[in-house]
Amino acid sequence: MVPLYLVSSAGLSGLHTVCIGLALHMQRRGLRVGYFKPLGYRHFEKDGRVTDEDAYLIRETLGLSEDLDDVCPLVITPELVRGSLRGERDKDALLKRIEGAFDRVKEGKDVVLVQGGYTSVQGWFLGLSARHLIPVLGAKALMVERFRDVIIADNVLALHDDIGSSLVGVIFNMVDPNRETFIKELLTPRLEAEGIAVLGALPSDRLLRSINVGDLSRLLNGRVLCGEESLDKLVEDVVVGAMGTEHALSIFRRHSNFCVVTGGDRSDIQLAALEAGARCIVLSGNLYPTSIILSRAEELGVPVILVGADTFTAAESAEKIIRSARTHEPAKLERLRNLMDENIDLQRLCALAGINAD
Repeated sequence: MVPLYLVSSAGLSGLHTVCIGLALHMQRRGLRVGYFKPLGYRHFEKDGRVTDEDAYLIRETLGLSEDLDDVCPLVITPELVRGSLRGERDKDALLKRIEGAFDRVKEGKDVVLVQGGYTSVQGWFLGLSARHLIPVLGAKALMVERFRDVIIADNVLALHDDIGSSLVGVIFNMVDPNRETFIKELLTPRLEAEGIAVLGALPSDRLLRSINVGDLSRLLNGRVLCGEESLDKLVEDVVVGAMGTEHALSIFRRHSNFCVVTGGDRSDIQLAALEAGARCIVLSGNLYPTSIILSRAEELGVPVILVGADTFTAAESAEKIIRSARTHEPAKLERLRNLMDENIDLQRLCALAGINAD
């Protein structure tokens, strides 16, 4: 059994997405794949139980049978933070909980994908960061690094110096098309010369950075007024409906798969959004729309979502939610499979990590 610990130097680098992509690939090759997130931070409640959203979604997506409390044995909560800062938490007991859960998850598996924290240092104050847990779990490490020109090599080299031979390589993620040559011709030879395998670069993809309308509504604490049958549609972009009516339609038509966030009293903007093909409309300030708008939205199958926040706060929240969207819808999973196959040297990754995928 090989534990492969995925880490990143900065948040929103795509650990969750790459985890799913690797798991799907390995399952197709006949490997018995497990998933483990030792320290959760995306608070999520299911059937009265507190867990991590990533752990829940991947468990469902991969069809895993392990108990959620084993898949993610520890979730960062305000109580955990306060207790630890006061010295009231037994770090050894927390570590033993993680070790016990991991022992149960790895049973009968060929490989266990371990998803690290928001960054490689998250959990340091608990003694539970990636730096602490990689040797405890006997894991190999894979770095997933969101491409940023200024510090891209610094982060990879720093992690390599920190964990040494445990690092099997790096995957660059969300790479813009005009930077692919830079990675291939300049960055990769430099890192390979330092003993760091560059295993591929995933391009930035709008579909993967989308969210279904139902999840968007839930994360905005919204109330769906109509269009429940279309909650599975994917949203890739957010447009604030604060412009004049004469410009609204032309602005909306420059976007695809978008939602419009506007005030409940802006019937003109709402109607323009419906006619331009918005995936959903988010109405701010708890201002209920007119019956004409609801009727037209119902006719077109466009969800209308009511939220309490003001327009710009709601739009900002929606944009953050989309940037951190998870991958579990069928269309996104299929795109992810193709991108992984086309851009990542999966055979080399398995060989370096000691995963027998013949």
